[in-house]
Amino acid sequence: MKTSGFYGVVIDMTEEDVIVEFGNNKNCRIPMRKQAIAEVEKAEQASA
Repeated sequence: MKTSGFYGVVIDMTEEDVIVEFGNNKNCRIPMRKQAIAEVEKAEQASA
């Protein structure tokens, strides 16, 4: 979860950044700073 309230799936990461996919649209991938992420859930928690 990003600090602004968006939920997405991390699909790639570098040392400082992550690529986050939002919604069911595979074309909606946005690079973000790791510091902008407020909370991380494991895949089994997110789907429950």
